Amino acid sequence: MTEAGGVTQCLACASPETTPVGASAKGFDSDEGGRRYRQPDYDILYCAQCGLYFKSHTIDLTALDDYYQRHDSQIYEYGERFPTDQHLDRYLSRLPDGSRVLDFGCSTGRILKSATSRLDCYGVEPNRTAAAIASARGIQVISGSQLASHERTGFDAIILSDVYEHLPHPAELFAQLARLLKPGAWLAVVTGNADAVRNKDLIAEFWYFRVPAHLLMLSGRHLRWLANRFGLELAALHACSHYDRAAVERVMQHVRSAAYTWLRPQQTGLFSQMLRAIPFINRASEWPNAPVLDCTRDHVVAVFRRPALSAPLDTLT
Repeated sequence: MTEAGGVTQCLACASPETTPVGASAKGFDSDEGGRRYRQPDYDILYCAQCGLYFKSHTIDLTALDDYYQRHDSQIYEYGERFPTDQHLDRYLSRLPDGSRVLDFGCSTGRILKSATSRLDCYGVEPNRTAAAIASARGIQVISGSQLASHERTGFDAIILSDVYEHLPHPAELFAQLARLLKPGAWLAVVTGNADAVRNKDLIAEFWYFRVPAHLLMLSGRHLRWLANRFGLELAALHACSHYDRAAVERVMQHVRSAAYTWLRPQQTGLFSQMLRAIPFINRASEWPNAPVLDCTRDHVVAVFRRPALSAPLDTLT
């Protein structure tokens, strides 16, 4: 639930038992498709009930719908496949020919494009330009409202990649997708992993929350809550980076991140004083925000499985 003062309940479980984590972050502007969007100042809140981390204030949700229509999804056509995609490829390769697969938030069809000749591939994508590209690649693009018609037949596998973090009510969609699984089928969620953020005092400045459309990050505790809440097995967890950065870039990211951490004004120890005397490194004390650190295992590929023999799955109440 949100109001003028910000989020008042957990986005996933609606619990009011939330606490701020770390320091607040300043708002920022973001340009997309010729329009500017404003992320207000925010805190990161942690839900004691389900283990979700989320922004206290976000871009207006109506403005976010416009943001998604303007967003250029083709920038994610990563040449060598994202490390997260590589995990999904292995699971897809084990499916029998003719299996029914749904990629919810399929974008341009990047993940399923090489599987359409062997698998029966479906996708849901609100961005019209991206949906047209996915359709041209052999993916049957359907609307969110059409999903209900597939409950009777179900899917052998469902992918929710780089979507969960965008959802103002993530558990509602998770519940809907869980109901679409055939007995024994799997649902893979790919999203940010808050457990990988070592310095929780700076979590609000972590690069993932500096993306205007990212509303939340989950934790291992939240994944277990999802499994228990909706009657699924948490079959596998793969923690990895979303990006395959070169070794030199990884080193530089860690150096910049450490310099920023130790040169903040509140750091007054001897080590911080020594760093302030080193040229170039001491410039970190003037940076307004934490530098990008996207080479850690800050993403997770979580694979949920519906038990082969199970009663109808629970819905969110």
